[in-house]
Parts: sequence; C-alpha cells; structure tokens
Amino acid sequence: MRIVVYGNTNIGRVRKNNQDSIYVSSEHGLVVVADGIGGRKGGEIASSMAVNGMKNAYLSCESLRHEEVSPFLIKSIDSVNKAIINHGKNNADLEGMATTLNCILYVGEKAYICHLGDSRTYLYYQGQMWQLTFDHNIENYVERGWLPDETLMNNPKPGALVRALGLAEECDVDIYEINLRPGEILLTCSDGLTGMVSDHEIRKMIRANTSQLHKLPNILIEAANRNGGVDNITVAISGVLKD
Repeated sequence: MRIVVYGNTNIGRVRKNNQDSIYVSSEHGLVVVADGIGGRKGGEIASSMAVNGMKNAYLSCESLRHEEVSPFLIKSIDSVNKAIINHGKNNADLEGMATTLNCILYVGEKAYICHLGDSRTYLYYQGQMWQLTFDHNIENYVERGWLPDETLMNNPKPGALVRALGLAEECDVDIYEINLRPGEILLTCSDGLTGMVSDHEIRKMIRANTSQLHKLPNILIEAANRNGGVDNITVAISGVLKD
C-alpha cells in the first residue's frame, strides 16, 4: 500500500492573521497540523515552531523501526515543547505562547499519531467516520472525572485546553498506533473546521469525493467559510491506496 497526502490552510473570514501551521508530505509519509492558541501572544510562532520542529526531527532520521517510533515522538515533542517555552521566556512579548499539535507518521502499514490539544484526526472507511483523538479541554476532563466539577463552573471557557505545547514544562502527549487498510482516509484538522462543520457533514463530503482526494482539503475549507469561517481552518487528507 502507499499513502498520498494533501493539505491546505486558510485564514477564515474573521481573523486578522492565520495562527495555524501545516506540513504534509506523501514522499515522507508525514502530516503535521498545529493551531496556535487564541488569546495568547505569538500563536502563529508557536504553531510554526511545532510544525517545523517535528518536520525537521523526522526528516533528519535515517530510518525508524516500529519499536522506535513512540520513543522518537516523545523525545521530539519534548524538545519542541522546551523550545517554545524558552522562546517565550526570551521574548517578553511572546511569553505564554502555546499551540495544539497533531502529527502522523506513516511507517510501513501503520500510522502513528501524536496528539495534544483539540486539533483532531478522524478515520473514514466505507462510509463511516470515527474521531480517533481526544480533545484535551476542560469540559471533557470534567465529564470524565479527571477534573472536579467546580473547574468547569469557575471557568468561562469550557473549551479551554488542559494540554498543549507550551503550557507546561512536562509535556504529556497521546500516541495512537493504528493498522492501515487500503481504502481508509485520515482527516487531520484544526478546530476551525470542526467548529463550523458537523461530523455528519464532513463525512458526507468525504464520501462524495473519495475519488478526488486532492480536492478535499479545499472543499472542506470552503464549507467552513460558508458557515461563517470564524477561525483559521487547516485540513490534511491522507489516503491509503493499494500499490
């Protein structure tokens, strides 16, 4: 099997700048999407550092065996996190900058996903779609009993992130490993898409365009903008094809 990857990013219809960053490569089997956290200074710098840091770390590797992927991701994430924090400390106008991160490495017949924040990766297969990643926000943590109820009551933003790059010196990242099958499609996106377009509508658009995956990022971005485009929108589509 082989992987083809397409992606794009868009400022949306409301924001004055794009704090999302993206890198995709079919040749190297790599997808990186980051969304600088709004309300903090330097979101676009944090997201760019996250994407470039993961890209450079991966492209500098000569090879990775399956058992080496998770340790590599943890080490790379930790290095990028420290770089973002230190850059903020050394530049007073950027202190506190932070970003989400979704990174997929395709190795052999597997996908390795590392995830922080509320950017998402979905899996589409034969007309069905599942969210693979978990949003690291206050509302979800309270719902699962990982934070006390009063955390939600005392915070005016239930979607505020608990985990992201740049928030804390210790970086706790989710890593998923999935076996791939021909015909599967992975969607990786910032919340500028999912906040504007329902999962049901996203699934319908993917199903209608499985034969033209290269068009899907822009099709989904256009849908988000039609619905208001209140945030930056970033979309990466990975297709699992037969050789």
